Amino acid sequence: MNKFFHTIIIIIAILVAIAPSTRAGNGMAFLKIGAGSRAVGMGEAFTAVSNDASATFWNPAGLAALTDGQVMFTNNRWIQDITNNFATVGFHIGNTAVGLSYIGTNIGGIEARNYASENPLTEIDAQNVMVGLSLARQISPILQVGATIKYLYEKIYLNTASGVALDLGTIYQTPIAGLSVGATIQNLGAMSKFKNESTKLPLTMRTGVAYSRSSTSWMGWTISADAVQIFDEAFHLHTGVEWFMKQFALRVGYLSGYDARNIQGGFGLQFSRYQLDYAYAPFNSDLGDSHRIGIGIQF
Repeated sequence: MNKFFHTIIIIIAILVAIAPSTRAGNGMAFLKIGAGSRAVGMGEAFTAVSNDASATFWNPAGLAALTDGQVMFTNNRWIQDITNNFATVGFHIGNTAVGLSYIGTNIGGIEARNYASENPLTEIDAQNVMVGLSLARQISPILQVGATIKYLYEKIYLNTASGVALDLGTIYQTPIAGLSVGATIQNLGAMSKFKNESTKLPLTMRTGVAYSRSSTSWMGWTISADAVQIFDEAFHLHTGVEWFMKQFALRVGYLSGYDARNIQGGFGLQFSRYQLDYAYAPFNSDLGDSHRIGIGIQF
């Protein structure tokens, strides 16, 4: 098993070196929607923070930080009546952390026409699904690595396509107490043809840094920043802050490089083994607002 995770480290290093020359399209856009209320409330600057079950989306290496099993579910009422649901569970089997994840997105009210006309023939739906299996390992006290293999499926009316993708990630705890860096490369893979054309996946490279401090046993904060490059798109910088006191957490983040969004925020409540998180992300240009409500349970 150690050879497997050492191989992941080597692959990540190679992919980071070659990624800028890799071309990718803008298909399967639901893979770019941030998952989990906590991460979204922090401006989606979560690559080096990932330490809960939502790491299956942001950085699978973060699963190695789980001390208990955790299951999470997030409902996202996204813009333009798009519904996006995220479910994930993380747990340990021996020294290996395992994660299972699901993303389902539904887009309704798509007008269908055979030719240009004022009135559509009918309205159809589009569905996108991702099912993932993640593995992570604490290689040393300062290094975590992980990988996620994903099955992808899309359907628009009677047309379907499927594919497989891979995410690779690592988190390194620096010699400075509380300071960590992380990196992931997401959506390495391919789709089958949709009608007569294959959909290219949104190949994404994330590098992040996070710094956490605790002033007491029940109060502290984390600041984080991610550099996000979805190839063939603009570069984005995400920053976020999480401040917590006892069972309450307050979060705010800022995203740069987007036409329709920038500030996001949210909060979290912890009750024994139960966690409730909320995130709010407003959009410009009359697109609407996004509300995410997440529930987590430790076991």
